[in-house]
Amino acid sequence: MLEGFPRKNYIHLFTNPYEIQSNNITTKCGGNPMQRFFPGHSLLLVLLVLLSPLSLSAQESADDSGVKHVEIERYNFSSIDKDAQMWSGMYIASNNKVYVGLCTHGDAATVYEFDIGTRKMRQLANLTVILKERGYGIWTNGKIHVRMQELDGYVYFGSFCEDNGPPAIDASSYRGPWWFKIEMSTGIVTPISRINTFWGLIGQIMDQERRIIYGLAENGHLYRYFIDRDYTEDMGRVDNWDICRTLLMDDLGNVYGSYSPGKIWKFDVAQDRIFELNHLELPIINVTRSMANPMLDRKTQWRSIQWDPVDKVAYGIVGGSNMLFRYDVHAGRGGVIEPLALMCAPRYREGDPYEIPHATLAMTLSEQERKVYFMPVVSGDFDYGVLELNTVKKVKSKNKRRLPSLSWMVSYDIESGIREDVGLLRTADGHYAFGQGAACTDSEGRIWFVGAFEEPDEKFVVGTMRGIPYSMGLGCYDPEKNRN
Repeated sequence: MLEGFPRKNYIHLFTNPYEIQSNNITTKCGGNPMQRFFPGHSLLLVLLVLLSPLSLSAQESADDSGVKHVEIERYNFSSIDKDAQMWSGMYIASNNKVYVGLCTHGDAATVYEFDIGTRKMRQLANLTVILKERGYGIWTNGKIHVRMQELDGYVYFGSFCEDNGPPAIDASSYRGPWWFKIEMSTGIVTPISRINTFWGLIGQIMDQERRIIYGLAENGHLYRYFIDRDYTEDMGRVDNWDICRTLLMDDLGNVYGSYSPGKIWKFDVAQDRIFELNHLELPIINVTRSMANPMLDRKTQWRSIQWDPVDKVAYGIVGGSNMLFRYDVHAGRGGVIEPLALMCAPRYREGDPYEIPHATLAMTLSEQERKVYFMPVVSGDFDYGVLELNTVKKVKSKNKRRLPSLSWMVSYDIESGIREDVGLLRTADGHYAFGQGAACTDSEGRIWFVGAFEEPDEKFVVGTMRGIPYSMGLGCYDPEKNRN
């Protein structure tokens, strides 16, 4: 039986699992972040509600709260360029350094380098500065939304503009996205070539053998950049709705992407053609579509996917259900997809699948442990500085409080098929992670990730998340350390 598959008959502990009654208790600030949301409630009560059903007893827990925590390292970025978001832009290079692309909606994308050996962080570039866009009253390259790749001593990535300019400024003022490279020996960031006139990249993958970078743009077109020829080609449209966020490349150089509802396209490198694999479908929740509640969106695509060079298969996460699946691209006609386990927080696994928070981009494959690690949130569809987009807002009781989007870590053992709840991500000084946008595994098997963290130091605070000050940070989980 599929591990963690939702039962048809389920009972919620509360009418709305995202909220909890407060009984008119006076709000007080300070202390633990969850106590700031739930004044008068103990940490134990809130966490048990937050994570129920939970298979951990108080005796098995890492502390006396009855909920398992896992200790992580955390490192700050800049206190000057206070970046507020990140999606996917992360890579651990062969020089044992972590390269990270952060961004701020309406402002700039910035590039950082973190030396794992010395634990030193440095800022390498502000894209709007090196492209001479800053201060000209135009839309800018304000986002890095792709996984980076390495070749010949350089780390490559493409840029993106998403609302990176005041609404009063014409969007056509944007000069277009660029391919960039980071010289690993010096940290110098150089713009190489313009991708197109407007549509930036959301996903990226590299064919190191053929020296080609593939990029999926927000207009649904697939692009490829021939590094040696310094030439970008528009390969045509592969999607016409909400574009998937990560591309897959197999061991033969074929490229794959997902599109709604639960379908897959493939670029066959030998035939130099793009195909729709209509006979395949991701393990998605059946969606209903109506004018009032359209569901044709990224929830029915894969959210994150990674190639396993050992078994020569791919492991991915479905956006809406957080379902981990294995995609054997070489089996059968176009491949075989096998659902493995729900990787959402424990409280959602036996409940209504439509209430599972949307999957984050923080997934990584540890080749050393032969495990998939994933970091979902325990409540709410996480986004940095999320806005209310509904024109008709739901009326809520003033007695209710929103649960914070704390980060949970879960692993899946590829060999045994066992899913394990690692726990809530928390630093040694007791501060929590609030949603992660990328994850990678280093050569020692440590899991590195980037996202939002509770921030006690005012000089690093970039904003508040449901009332709690936060900043972007680089985190690290060491499986070996936590086994001892």
